[in-house]
Amino acid sequence: MKVPGSSTISKLWEAELATFKGNNAKLTAVLLESTANVKQCKQQLAAYQEEAERLPKRVTELECVTSQTNAVHTHKTELNQTIEELESTLKKKEEIQRLKQEIDTARELQTQRDSFTQKLQEVEIGNKDLEGQLYDVEQHLEKSQNEQEAFHNNLKTLLEILDGKIFELIELRDNLAKLIESS
Repeated sequence: MKVPGSSTISKLWEAELATFKGNNAKLTAVLLESTANVKQCKQQLAAYQEEAERLPKRVTELECVTSQTNAVHTHKTELNQTIEELESTLKKKEEIQRLKQEIDTARELQTQRDSFTQKLQEVEIGNKDLEGQLYDVEQHLEKSQNEQEAFHNNLKTLLEILDGKIFELIELRDNLAKLIESS
């Protein structure tokens, strides 16, 4: 084997040194990246541990909330029942109020009906009185008509008698006039 010259060795060493430097830079970069990854992993691990510590507390909180939710649900159910009962009571009160108003209206109508009935009775009594007066007037009228007719008949008879007497007087006058003329 031939020993190369010092400049060749030096170039080889420089090339190898450059390779080492390149490899060293790559290793340094990988080491830095690994360190960063390790830090990130430690941070994630710490976050996981923190989360692992927090989760049992959260589970306990959620169990409390669940029991509170059940209590709230029970309370809500009770409130809904109370609301339904109150609404039913309110409807009954409104119905009672409406019925009271109807009763008051019915009483007012009954009072008006009684008043109208009394007025009707008074009018009927007045009508009977008027019918009685009308009957009396009709009787009086009929009597007056009968009397007038009798008077008329009597007057007619009297006129007929007067006509007869006038005729007799005329005849008597004529006879007297004839007698006076003939004497």
